[in-house]
Amino acid sequence: MDYHATEKNGQARLLLRGELDMAVGEHAGELLKQYGERNDAVTVDFQDVSFVDSSGIGGLFFTTKKLLAQGKQVEIVNVREEILDILEVLGFTQALGINVVKAE
Repeated sequence: MDYHATEKNGQARLLLRGELDMAVGEHAGELLKQYGERNDAVTVDFQDVSFVDSSGIGGLFFTTKKLLAQGKQVEIVNVREEILDILEVLGFTQALGINVVKAE
């Protein structure tokens, strides 16, 4: 997994690329934590994410939960339909109550 991040006016955007699996899940969670703690809101862009599994998404789940408890805003955008299906099956969106936007 690779990423690109931007920060402006208390808003961060993380563009993730590649596969979000067990090998990189913890790293993805750490990235979200790093940018989330410095900003009021974080948008995680899944446009270039080709695959996720439950172990990979776990790092994002627990970090998102902590950021929400701190009053931060987290949004996931540009999610491919097959990845959105996985997030829904895992209960990611329902458990956290965050906005997840499907790719067009």
